Amino acid sequence: MPVYTQAQFQKGWVYACSEDFKSSDGKPYTWAPGQPSQWGDEVFKIPLPTEPADASLNADGTLFAIALQHDIHVYTVSEFTLLQVLKGHVSRVDAVRFHPLKPRILVSCSMNHRGGSVAAEPAIILWTLHERRERILEVGSTLQALGKRAVEGVVAGLQDMESAWTLAEQEKKSLAEDFEKTITLLNLKSQVQDYMRIHGRLSANFGSRVFNDKGTRLIFLPDKMPRSNTMDKWDICVWDIERKEISLTLEAHTDAIMWVGFSPDDKLIASVSWDKTFRIWSHTDGSLLYTFKSDNQNWTGGFSPDSRFFAGTSGQGRFWVWDVSDGSEVMTYSFEQQSHWLRTLDWSPSGKQLIIGGNEWGLLSLFDLESHTEAQRRILSPEKSTEEVRNLRSFMEVTVAQFFDGGRYIISQTSSDRAIEVCDIVDSMKWRFAPPQGQTVGWGSDFVVLAEQGLIATIDGDAVRFWKVPFEKRE
Repeated sequence: MPVYTQAQFQKGWVYACSEDFKSSDGKPYTWAPGQPSQWGDEVFKIPLPTEPADASLNADGTLFAIALQHDIHVYTVSEFTLLQVLKGHVSRVDAVRFHPLKPRILVSCSMNHRGGSVAAEPAIILWTLHERRERILEVGSTLQALGKRAVEGVVAGLQDMESAWTLAEQEKKSLAEDFEKTITLLNLKSQVQDYMRIHGRLSANFGSRVFNDKGTRLIFLPDKMPRSNTMDKWDICVWDIERKEISLTLEAHTDAIMWVGFSPDDKLIASVSWDKTFRIWSHTDGSLLYTFKSDNQNWTGGFSPDSRFFAGTSGQGRFWVWDVSDGSEVMTYSFEQQSHWLRTLDWSPSGKQLIIGGNEWGLLSLFDLESHTEAQRRILSPEKSTEEVRNLRSFMEVTVAQFFDGGRYIISQTSSDRAIEVCDIVDSMKWRFAPPQGQTVGWGSDFVVLAEQGLIATIDGDAVRFWKVPFEKRE
């Protein structure tokens, strides 16, 4: 059986739906004027020097940050210009998040768990953007000169030894290169020696909430990544930002932790794990309040806006809702045909609906929690695609699904072609921003909504693209 990559799938994939969201009269949502759009139709774009890993918008909507290899590029929203490049990580930056209240503070993480990553300890850095560093990041000829001087010192020392010996020219060159690499790493670390640094990893995937809403605590996973798919110790730590110390350590999970987050009222912490459990903890003293069990790996979760309920998903197309005031199960639901991973969910601001995304046929489901029924469903179709990709349904995964603007809009991203879609559930209208059919420029990573400008920025594999969407509220 042939093995297909995402890039190969994208070449043969052509967008089509077998089922779509419907208006009150039963008709599929209509395209907004000028839609669907593709790359080249954007209002403006910022080319990126390399493929991005993550992105975040700050608290007052004036800055957005993008993780690019070892660095973080910070851009202004008003002029779309590069404000600052943050250097200090010695390996690939995997996650970046702005503080929920302070627009000039952000946290980043290099986890060093991917193939090809630089061998280094995982590191979390809390940056303050208004601080100006006095240290100069040495590069190029300066590093070469330092390497040469170091080798000259080694050669002289070897000649003075009782058993004098010399280095061949190739050995000197290799040693100089090693010195340059070591000096570069030390120089990078010196850039952030005054910032708060934590030895650990951010669990920033699948919608995790790394900050509490007050911005006083940060949740992280300590040390290097343990083994997954086995019985290993996976702990969770809570960092007190003001005191610069660990305030809680939560111990119970025995397999990979996929999602962690604080409740909106700041009283609880929840965790979702491959060890077939969802756990609810007290944020006050770290005690384990409830353990909810499933029969498969679990992927994501989320608290309701009023903090009373918690929803979680598994790897078998099933989700649950529990009442965390007493630990009772409110409901559970299984998607019949889309019976695999559900890795994204979001609560509506009213707490009456959930938007859930799956990894088979691009399932996007708007679920009504009062009636326990699906209110809307979007399913992709391979009917227009090439024969080779028609059965590769797991390549059509909804990777992000979020409510926006008081629940009026649903924004989603689908892995079939990395498209961003926006649904207006009041006017039954939709937008779609995607690369041209068959184009495979990187994976991209995220999107940010610039509501005051009426824009959505898609962080694609080669650029940040800005698209017009009327996000302003209408009475």
